[in-house]
Amino acid sequence: MFSEVKEGTTRILVPKQPTKSIFYNPKMELCRDIDIAGVAAFVSSLPSQPLTYIDALAGTGVRGIRVAKEVGLSVAINDRSKPAYELINRNIELNELEESTKAYNENANVLLLQNNYDLVDVDPFGSPVPFLDAACKSVKKLLLVTATDTAPLCGAHSGGLRKYDAKPLNTEYHTEMATRILLGRVTRDLCKYDRAIQPLLSYSRAHFIRIIARVEKGAKKADDSMKRLGFIAHCFSCGNRFAFSCSDMLELKVKKKCEVCDAKIRIAGPLYIEAIKEKRFCEQVHEELGKRELGKKKEAMKIVATCVNELDIPFYYEHHAICKALKIPPSSLSFLLDALRSSGFSASRTHFSDTAFKTDARIDEIKDILNLKE
Repeated sequence: MFSEVKEGTTRILVPKQPTKSIFYNPKMELCRDIDIAGVAAFVSSLPSQPLTYIDALAGTGVRGIRVAKEVGLSVAINDRSKPAYELINRNIELNELEESTKAYNENANVLLLQNNYDLVDVDPFGSPVPFLDAACKSVKKLLLVTATDTAPLCGAHSGGLRKYDAKPLNTEYHTEMATRILLGRVTRDLCKYDRAIQPLLSYSRAHFIRIIARVEKGAKKADDSMKRLGFIAHCFSCGNRFAFSCSDMLELKVKKKCEVCDAKIRIAGPLYIEAIKEKRFCEQVHEELGKRELGKKKEAMKIVATCVNELDIPFYYEHHAICKALKIPPSSLSFLLDALRSSGFSASRTHFSDTAFKTDARIDEIKDILNLKE
């Protein structure tokens, strides 16, 4: 019925066949590897003190057990499913973590509302929205959130406005838009409890979005975090795009037509428009990844290394898509980045796509440089 797998230095019993009551996703090992390094980096930045961590929607308990074993925190692991709860207890015993780790068989929202934890991890199957309010009320220092309902977040399907109180646009940079819409929703939910978000590492893979964010207390900090929300205007005619603040929207300072081609622009948001990562934290996570035994080490290090140097611009450009529109063959991405920098612009790769780039150049300026290099 169960087989044993290894993630990091942790052994876990998982169902041999998927079941409705016990969920284990081997594809999320990459995310869990980054989490271990991220939690370790965060904890190392704090004065030595006992910290509590909760894996609120645990399945087999793999993430929480890894945090207890590989980072050394006091951990609560919860799942509403009775079979999952029983398996979590077996996995706690398998790793000899009875003194530091406790399993719960509760409604996640009830458990979070009744207790405060230093680190709160919400990793649901689908949308985290039903658990965000309780998580934001419970958390004291670090909030970790996963979303796997990428279609409504990206604008591919309806539901973004209904679930996340934000309108997405289905653009070529939809994965970043989804990440920033999720951050915007978390920002607003935290502010209800006079808490502010400070994103430390936010990234996306094909089937999920993950954010790791420091939480700070205080009404003033909460108000300041709300100022980091805004909108993105996009022209589907020429590809021009730009971000603007919520205050600009309220004061009607936003142009309705594209300044490049004069076509009508469309608006996405509200979403988080400032930095979605902290460079020094990403460097520390990269160092932690490098010294640990991890199954997805190479891929994890590549993602985090790219995040370190990624420009804090709230969208990116797909190199091949622009070249196709111009009817020219794409040069190497490195060549284009060098050309942009030589022209006085900032430019970087992005972890969101291997064929995309970020720059402060406008779309017509990018096209001019590509045409000149052709």
